[in-house]
Parts: sequence; C-alpha cells; structure tokens
Amino acid sequence: MDIQKNGFKNRIRALMNKNKQLDQQIENNDSAVKKSTLNDEKQDNNNELRKLRSQRYEIEMVQEDIQYMKKSCLTLQKLGLIKSQYQFSQDFLRRTKHYLSMILCENRVPSIDSISCLVKKLMDMRASYENYDDKGSVNHHLDNIITEGQHLIAKRLLHYW
Repeated sequence: MDIQKNGFKNRIRALMNKNKQLDQQIENNDSAVKKSTLNDEKQDNNNELRKLRSQRYEIEMVQEDIQYMKKSCLTLQKLGLIKSQYQFSQDFLRRTKHYLSMILCENRVPSIDSISCLVKKLMDMRASYENYDDKGSVNHHLDNIITEGQHLIAKRLLHYW
C-alpha cells in the first residue's frame, strides 16, 4: 500500500514540475499558436493531477478505515470484551466471521453499514457500563473508538455528497 501511495506521490510531483516548466515556456514564448499548445498540455496535466490526487485520497481513506477497524478490534480484545476477530466481525460488525480478515488482507473499504453497526454496538455497550465502579477506563477507551467511528462516518457521508 505504501509503495502504491509513493508511486502516486512521485507521479504528482513529476506533473507539478512539468507544469512549472510549461509555465516558463508559456512566459518565454511569443507565438500564440505555441502558447495555445502549451496551455492545452498544461490543462491535460492538471486533469491528470486531479485524478491522481483523488486516487491517492481514496487509498488514504481506505487505510484510515482499515486502521480504525483493526484498532477497535484490538482495543476490545485488550479490554476482554471479545476473544477473536471472528467474534468481532459477527457481534460488532454483524457480518460473517471472516469479514475483518478479508478487509485486512485485501485492503478493502469497510462498508459504512459495518462502521455504523460497530459504533451503535459500542454506544450500547458504553451505556451498560455506566453502573460499574471501574467504568472510567473502559468508558474512556470506548469513547475514543466511538468518536473516531463517528468521525469516519461523517467523512464518508460528506464524501458521497
């Protein structure tokens, strides 16, 4: 994933440098026809830049979502609330037991429904810990996961809009 991200970064940098060169050529050229050709080439570069930046953003978004799922599962395991990724996938994401493993291995975007189910389940769980004496540490961890999940859901919804 990092290799792919670096590839995008290098191609973006190369296109930006090419645009700088085109700007200089446009300034130093007196021919209207040549300027028009250079401007067209620059416009093509800018379109390619926009595509590459969108692709890079999507990769970063996938990584962020995957890290959230992984972090949530590990935190719940550390708290002793689940025993395995299988249990996490079934009980918290309401998916098949292999769902989290598939997302991690194939670098897929978790569905927004899965993230929503996770946040809802965590909020219900947090409410049930209100009556316990040692609720502070558990609720603190749950609050962090809930907040991050709500943030991801909001980002996803804004991205679709």
